[in-house]
Amino acid sequence: MKSPSGDSTVLTEPLPPETRRKGGPRRGNGLLLAGAIGLAAIVGAWAWRTGGRERVNDAKPLPVGPAVPDFSLIRQDGVTVTRETLMGQVWVADFIFTRCAGPCPEISARMRSVQLALAERRDQVRLVSFSLDPKFDTPSVLRHYAKRFHADAEMWWFLTGQDETTVHDLVRRGFLQTVMPATEEEPLIHSNYLLVIDRAGRIRASHDGLDPTAPSRVVADVEALLAESPVS
Repeated sequence: MKSPSGDSTVLTEPLPPETRRKGGPRRGNGLLLAGAIGLAAIVGAWAWRTGGRERVNDAKPLPVGPAVPDFSLIRQDGVTVTRETLMGQVWVADFIFTRCAGPCPEISARMRSVQLALAERRDQVRLVSFSLDPKFDTPSVLRHYAKRFHADAEMWWFLTGQDETTVHDLVRRGFLQTVMPATEEEPLIHSNYLLVIDRAGRIRASHDGLDPTAPSRVVADVEALLAESPVS
């Protein structure tokens, strides 16, 4: 498989890690997990990697993935954010929900590390956390969650929507990530990836948010994108 930029295979990890509302997989849910894996494979779950290396002194550009479609969501301070709002900035996206008792806090801690590492770039970089539980995660709930991780409100945004269907469709079709709504028997399942998006709104890299090395990899990719000439 070729990347959009013509590079050799970049889908080195086509199946994203999954997180559950109550932690690890339950017994007897093999069929559901198989369905999630199948969905991840079909959707693509773009998992561009840096090959385990920092991108310092690496002149090879990151592969160019699909553009994120337009969206309209509400930030933790009540301000509407669209794709256009983020144009011209490099940004990092993740997908969490505040009631998550599984890996979400760990993913947010990784984002906190990215925020600290890129503090001097706060006028050029945004961190964007998309809530997958918009009915519960109101702006006020997200503000409280953001405080837990000492989020810089100017740099790290938490977005929520009006309904779960719209948000989940954006995650699946727009970001090409796995998300499966909760049912009476099974909790919500979603991707743990951190996506790096360029100033033109194109997905350029993806890293496992549960990998302890993810923050350094994300920072290296962000720096590489900031060094690129702006897309005209």
